[in-house]
Amino acid sequence: MGKDVNNKIDVRGDGCIVLYQRENRDGTVNPIYQMRIRVPLPASKGYFRGSTGESNQVQASRIALKKFEELYFKVKSEGTLQGKSFKDLFNEWKEHYPKVSNESLPKYIDWSVKRVGKYPFDFFVDEKGNPKIDTLTQQDFEEYWIYRRNNSIKNGVPFSPSNNTLRKECTLLNQMLAYAFERGYLLRELKIKRPTPDKNSRRPTFSKDDWRTIKTGMRKRVSEAWGAFRRDRFFLQQYVLILANCGVRLGELRNLTWSDIRRENYDDELKDELKDEVRLILLVRGKTGIREVVCNAGTEVYFERMYDFRKEELNAHPTKDSFVFCHQDGRPIQSMRKAFDALLNDLDLNKDSSGRDRTLYSLRHMYATFRLSEEVSSYLLARQMGTSVEMLEKHYGQVVNRLVATQITKTGSKHTARVSDKVYPF
Repeated sequence: MGKDVNNKIDVRGDGCIVLYQRENRDGTVNPIYQMRIRVPLPASKGYFRGSTGESNQVQASRIALKKFEELYFKVKSEGTLQGKSFKDLFNEWKEHYPKVSNESLPKYIDWSVKRVGKYPFDFFVDEKGNPKIDTLTQQDFEEYWIYRRNNSIKNGVPFSPSNNTLRKECTLLNQMLAYAFERGYLLRELKIKRPTPDKNSRRPTFSKDDWRTIKTGMRKRVSEAWGAFRRDRFFLQQYVLILANCGVRLGELRNLTWSDIRRENYDDELKDELKDEVRLILLVRGKTGIREVVCNAGTEVYFERMYDFRKEELNAHPTKDSFVFCHQDGRPIQSMRKAFDALLNDLDLNKDSSGRDRTLYSLRHMYATFRLSEEVSSYLLARQMGTSVEMLEKHYGQVVNRLVATQITKTGSKHTARVSDKVYPF
C-alpha cells in the first residue's frame, strides 16, 4: 500500500481483508473506507480493491466480510478476483438481454443492444479506457451525459439527443448494471440517476396560433379524403383533439376502451363556472399506474364522434371492452406518428422556432403549457398528467410561477350539458 493510506485495519487478523482510508489531494483524510481483499486459495492471484461506501468502521467491516465470502466462492468455482471491464460486461449482457427482455418485437431488442453498444460503449471503452465496472460511480455517468449531448452524430451532422432518448439509454444502462450486480461483478447495486434535462432547452410545443392552424388543417384534410384515407384522417383528428384536451400519454390513450370512460355533470353545489358543465372521466393505465383523468369540457364531442363512426362501421354498438382507437378488425392502433408527421409537414409546423422536431408528445406539452398559463394548480395538474410537480417545474418553468388556480378543468369558455336522443356508454 502507498503512503497515502491511513487508519489501516486488518479485519480478520490474517491480512486477507484490509480496510483503509485514502488521503485527499489537500492532505485531508477521506472518511470512506476502502477495502483490499486477498482470497487464500491456490487459484487466487492478486487482490481485489474497491470502496465500501461507508465511513462507519463496523459497517465497512461487514461489507468487506460479505465481499470476501462472495470472492472466496467465486474463486473456488474457477472465477477470478479481477473485476469485469465495461467491454466484457457489455459482451456478456448483450447475449443475456434478449433472453429476459420484455420487448415484444425482436427489432426493439436489437435496437436496445445496439444503443448501449454505440455511445456508452464508445465513451467508457474508448474515452475512459475500459474501466472495471465496480470502479464506476455516479460522477462517471454524469460525465457520460455531457459527452452524449456534445458528441452525437446523425447522418454525419452533430445533434443534441432528446431527454426522452437519454432516459431510455439510462434505463438500459441500469438493466446492464443490475445484471452485473446479480452476477457478483458489483459490490452493491449501482442505479444511475436519470440525466438532468438541458436547462437551456424547453420541450417543443405549439402556440395558440399553431393550434388553430392544426384544427383548421385537420378539418380540411378530412373533408377532402375518401375511403380508408378518410377513416385514417378522421381518427387522427379525434386522437389529436383528445390528446390536446386531457394531456394523457400516447400509450394511455392507445389502450383506452369504452368501459374506461364515464360522464359526469356538475351541479349547483360546485362553483358557478362549473355549473351545468359536462366532464368525461377517463380511467387510464400508464407507467405510473392507474389514475383518473378529467377531460376539458367539450371533449365528450370527440368521443361521441368516434362512437358514432364505429357504430356505423360495425352496424352495431361497439362492445364496452373494445378499443376506442382501433383498426376495422378491432385491433388497437399502435401508432399515429406517421400520420401526424404528414399533417405537420402539410401545415409547415413540423419544427418549432428553435428547429426542434415536433411530435405527438408535443400535444401533451402544449396541454401542460396551456393549463399552467390559465393558472391551474401545478399540484392538480401533476396528478392529472401522472407526473410530479418537480417535473412540471423543470420542463415548464416559464409559466409555473404564474400558478394560482383551483380546478384542473378551469377554462375560459363554457360548455353546457347537451340534450341528445342518442345513447352512449359514457
